Amino acid sequence: MKKKKWWYYALWIFAILLFLPFVCVYGIYRSIINFKKSKNLLWLFAIVPLLFFGSAGVAGYVGAFTGDSNTRIEQTTSSSSSKNKDVEKKAKDKANKEAETAKKAEAAKKAEATKKSKAAKKAEATKKAEAAKKAEAAKKAEATKKAEVAKQAEAAKQAEAAKQAEAAKQAEAARQAEAAKQAEAARQAEAAKQAEAARQAEAAKQAEAARQAEAAKQAEAARQAEAAAQAQANDPIVFVTGNGSSDVYWYGTSSMPGNTNMNNIVQMHESEAKAQGKRHSLKE
Repeated sequence: MKKKKWWYYALWIFAILLFLPFVCVYGIYRSIINFKKSKNLLWLFAIVPLLFFGSAGVAGYVGAFTGDSNTRIEQTTSSSSSKNKDVEKKAKDKANKEAETAKKAEAAKKAEATKKSKAAKKAEATKKAEAAKKAEAAKKAEATKKAEVAKQAEAAKQAEAAKQAEAAKQAEAARQAEAAKQAEAARQAEAAKQAEAARQAEAAKQAEAARQAEAAKQAEAARQAEAAAQAQANDPIVFVTGNGSSDVYWYGTSSMPGNTNMNNIVQMHESEAKAQGKRHSLKE
């Protein structure tokens, strides 16, 4: 970057000094706008030096204009000393009056600025106190909320522990019930096994008794058959039709006529039939 000449900076300084009151008034305006936006008291404090420099600029303007008028008066009154004195006195009085007015206006302006600064400071303090109060209330509410959440978490934890204990208790009861059920099933199976063994033993015993009874029955039947055979051989059984009223008897039913009523056949020994006067059928 090319280095600026010294007169460049001198022109800037001269322009700032020339328009210093206007620059200070604009600075005061911007400070008030920034304070309204940010509520920062530093902007109000910045107004004080601006007022000072602005007042100095105004005083410079007044002095410059007053000096020029005195010069003109001195030049125009070179021919008359009495008129110069009167005009000079009036000019000085006017300058003093204007300076006094400017001084009072500056004092009033400073007092107003101080009043506004105090009011802004008080409003800021009130706002901070209100903010602190709200922050404290929010902090207490947050603490209460956290305590409530912790309480609910503890209650949920205890409920979960109770639930798990109840589940464990039910599981233990179910396990014991299952063990008892299995033991009962084993006992019943053992009892059923023993009952089956006893039943089988009883069945075997009954079967043996039945076999022995059957053997005895068969032996008795064989004996009776043997006796019957002997008796049959000596006095055979014969069959008489007509409920025993027929005059003839038969040795078997196969040789009887086809129209014979088998329900009316009577059995008896041949000796009995002969004793009743019956004879052997000639058709057999």
